[in-house]
Amino acid sequence: MTAETPRDDVLVADGGTDLVDDSREEGGTAEELDHCPQDGVSPDDIDEFLLEVVRRRPLLRSLRSGSATTSDLLESVDMSRSTLHRAINSLEDRDLVEESGGEYRLTSVGTMVTEETEAFGTHTAAALSLDKFLNSIDGHAGTVPVEYFTDATVVRRKARQPHATIHRIIEFIEDAERLRMFSTVISPVYVDVGYREMMDGMEIEAIFDREVIEIMLAEYPEKAYETITTGNFDVYAHDGLPFELFISEEKVGMAAHNANSNAEILVECDDPAAVAWAEDVYSRHISDADPVSL
Repeated sequence: MTAETPRDDVLVADGGTDLVDDSREEGGTAEELDHCPQDGVSPDDIDEFLLEVVRRRPLLRSLRSGSATTSDLLESVDMSRSTLHRAINSLEDRDLVEESGGEYRLTSVGTMVTEETEAFGTHTAAALSLDKFLNSIDGHAGTVPVEYFTDATVVRRKARQPHATIHRIIEFIEDAERLRMFSTVISPVYVDVGYREMMDGMEIEAIFDREVIEIMLAEYPEKAYETITTGNFDVYAHDGLPFELFISEEKVGMAAHNANSNAEILVECDDPAAVAWAEDVYSRHISDADPVSL
């Protein structure tokens, strides 16, 4: 039998299996195909898709609870009938919504996209409410899980209320039975309220920047020594604390200061997830801190 001449478009592997050379396939080389977006979805397509999803967020949110007729949707979203039909058609074209028996419902992908959109909206709203705090701590902002602070109370220093933040921090300290904290600043107000509370039996465990400890011992030596000798004040030194943190029994507070050491913003939250996160942050920093003994 005469041996058949191998075709140029076929590669013969060990064992004689024919492998088609993808580099000869219409539409590009194998290398180009490997880098082609899945199903031909380009970055511009994704941008357009995301914009449409955000634009139709109220409609998608309404469908999260289940199937709905056109009349149901008109009652739940602020749209005219014509706008609603255009929105539904757009979402159907993108396989996010489907119609069955006169009712519309989310597809599986539609459900996933809607959940992610809602999470994005929630996280964005939380980040915007914490903007002054997050922007003030620069590289540490990414370590704050903003999703835990969606219900946080935010107190800001204002021109007509320059002491609003510091007053709320004082109340936070006074309301606690036991306080753990770390701070990058020292203030006469903090010293006075801390001294008063500790002399009254309150326990405070504090991590300070080393420079802050030096200032405290130099400017407030009597109060520092007196509170430490009571056993109610445990002090630790650390380098590079990210921001000011306060942890009481069921609440966490985070504060940021300006260049003049004025408290600009205080974020308070009693969400258990936020408190647990703060506990972890504090534990990691105190494990790297050095106890200060006098």
